[in-house]
Amino acid sequence: MVSIFHSLKITGRFAPGPALLLVLFIGCGKTEFPFQPNELYTAGLMRESGEGEPRLIAAEASSMVAKWFGTSDSPSIPDFLLEAGVSDLDMEKVLRCAGPVGRAEDEIERGLFRKHCVSCHGITGDGYGLAASLLAPYPRDFRRGTFKFKSTPSGYKPTREDLIHTLTHGIPGTAMPSFAALEESREFAHDIENLAEYVRYLAIRGEIERKLIAKVVREGLNLSEENAEAQQIAIAVARRWQESESAKVSVPSPPTMTESELAESIQRGKEWYASELTACVKCHGPDGLGNGLSQDYDEWTKDWTVLAGIDPKHPKDWKEMKRFGGLKPVIDRPRNFAWHAYRGGDDREDLFRRLVLGIEGTPMPPIARAQGGNPGLTDAQIWDVVHYVLSLGRKG
Repeated sequence: MVSIFHSLKITGRFAPGPALLLVLFIGCGKTEFPFQPNELYTAGLMRESGEGEPRLIAAEASSMVAKWFGTSDSPSIPDFLLEAGVSDLDMEKVLRCAGPVGRAEDEIERGLFRKHCVSCHGITGDGYGLAASLLAPYPRDFRRGTFKFKSTPSGYKPTREDLIHTLTHGIPGTAMPSFAALEESREFAHDIENLAEYVRYLAIRGEIERKLIAKVVREGLNLSEENAEAQQIAIAVARRWQESESAKVSVPSPPTMTESELAESIQRGKEWYASELTACVKCHGPDGLGNGLSQDYDEWTKDWTVLAGIDPKHPKDWKEMKRFGGLKPVIDRPRNFAWHAYRGGDDREDLFRRLVLGIEGTPMPPIARAQGGNPGLTDAQIWDVVHYVLSLGRKG
């Protein structure tokens, strides 16, 4: 069964029905589904030199990480991370999400990730589940350590609260649903917190694997269990995740306005929206329809195309990467505000946060914020832009 799963994963063209998914992930009894080596990233790094076999290096790094972080059925944390004081993963929550769906002797349900997430995000969290090729946008690859909708600046990891927010509210306009109904059940009330912790585990594990692959390809690092340099790479990644909780950017309270004051704010926001200082029209278009002149790919796509010297617009170039798990490159379309589907949330605070922080991993940059003498928009002016953007959705 593992070989069947692997072959389906590599082709990326199979469209399973719910019954087959049930057989694959529940009906297989105690069959293990291993974490897949990151062959796509390895192939992208090695493409320029044209030397070596990506699958061998990917397997080597995967084996190293497996010694530290265990398997999809039995995850663990290496002692050296605990000794360095950089791991704050709640392994009780992680274990609840791991393995096949079922109930342990204590009657507590296990396998939450396979129950709710694996058909899209895959066992490894690589965004290459059985349904991935059918979705637009594609599911996220957690292993990159990049998350779009968060309360921390670019370069910082999301907080637990950020991940819980995405799980609770879903991502409107995509296949990512809301799991808010779980909180209404006594038995499943904490499942969202558990899943958020497991996503952190997959991301930390996957990012460490990527860093090791890069070190092997670029500098010839020799991986071994006793390798101190490899351990330092892992410690640095884990520390960045630990730092996220203190990096959260606060959002000021939205202004209270009368109807006429709001209309004036919207008009001011329209002017800022069209200004060079925000450059919103370049991507979202003059009317917010997502039809601006600037259209680009996200970082998940550029990771194995542009950075590997591949033009994502030319199938003859990128198709060579399909055997490593590459899916057809798709432009990351700017949001059409008329749809009133704001993927990071439609509260005024959510939009303010997206404007000042940007959307990491995408072409959406942060707006320059006038703080500490730096040029940019004041908070009042940013609220004006928020009100204008929301007004476009109401018109739709």
